[in-house]
Amino acid sequence: MTHGYFSKMSHGGMAFIAGLSVLYGGVTHANGNSVEGAKKSQYCATCHGPDGNYTHTGTPRLAGQSEAQFAKKMQAYQSGKRLAHPMMSMLTNGMNNQDVADIGAFYASQKVDNSLKPYQPQKY
Repeated sequence: MTHGYFSKMSHGGMAFIAGLSVLYGGVTHANGNSVEGAKKSQYCATCHGPDGNYTHTGTPRLAGQSEAQFAKKMQAYQSGKRLAHPMMSMLTNGMNNQDVADIGAFYASQKVDNSLKPYQPQKY
């Protein structure tokens, strides 16, 4: 027999708490700081551009992605679930959750510039 607060809680109350833990207990933070993210994104800018819009090198556009999308992709690189990319693996393994949230907030705040066309290698 279970004792304590949770043993007296209704199933609806337990479901509510479980839902909150999913929303707020994950590895992503909804409190990314875009100003800090702009500072931390200096290494990203080499390939992705200062605002995350460069696609000329075949890299994905980061501008306009939500914080959650960005965090999910960075966590996939960190865990090895996403295709190994030597530079991305090195850079993401040096990031903690707050770094990811901050950089994600920065790219989420950037407008997509569609004038920069995706990279297409020349055919010879």
